[in-house]
Amino acid sequence: MTYTISITIDSAGLSTINAAGQSVALISNIIAQAALIRGTTLPITWLVFKPLSKNVVTWNGDCLLYATATPLQFGATIQISGQTNNPIQLGWLYTFAQGQFTGASGLGDTYNLDNQMPTPPFSFGLAQQATVNSVQAFAPLNALPVLNNETANFLPTGEIWLFLTSIEECGTVMEAVPDNALSISLTRQQPAVNVGFNDSTNTFYLNS
Repeated sequence: MTYTISITIDSAGLSTINAAGQSVALISNIIAQAALIRGTTLPITWLVFKPLSKNVVTWNGDCLLYATATPLQFGATIQISGQTNNPIQLGWLYTFAQGQFTGASGLGDTYNLDNQMPTPPFSFGLAQQATVNSVQAFAPLNALPVLNNETANFLPTGEIWLFLTSIEECGTVMEAVPDNALSISLTRQQPAVNVGFNDSTNTFYLNS
């Protein structure tokens, strides 16, 4: 399944965005659980790019599981320490030990992790590849601290947030999703949307 977000920005909007030194960013909403606590993980800028008048973002939904030792502080850019070699499978349990991931089959509706690395403190999450205006990009979707001998699970919701930002790097830790971010829900029944840009409010909107 290919998911597509097409974004159109007129000349006035592009001039405003460029004059402010801003970029377009996308965040994927991931629900996660570790130590029996369930909630939304820290928002990470999955994709950040300088916009054109017509922008096309596509991805196929496949995810990798990754580990990072980067402290999860606002403005930090996630450095991936290790990742699965292949797309992960729903229901499988993946163990991180000796600096690498191994997986075993199972049943369920989440991506599952078992952290068996005592040091340094690791955070984990999903990462995904996309194509932005014909350019390949790969970055984390979320990040969650997981202690040694602790398990966690992750589940994409299909919700994508779209907004302008002064952040310049994919995989940057944010404090929160901006209040004016456009929420986009993509499903197998609706895998593509068209988005416009409002020059008056400098926000995005869904085209009917």
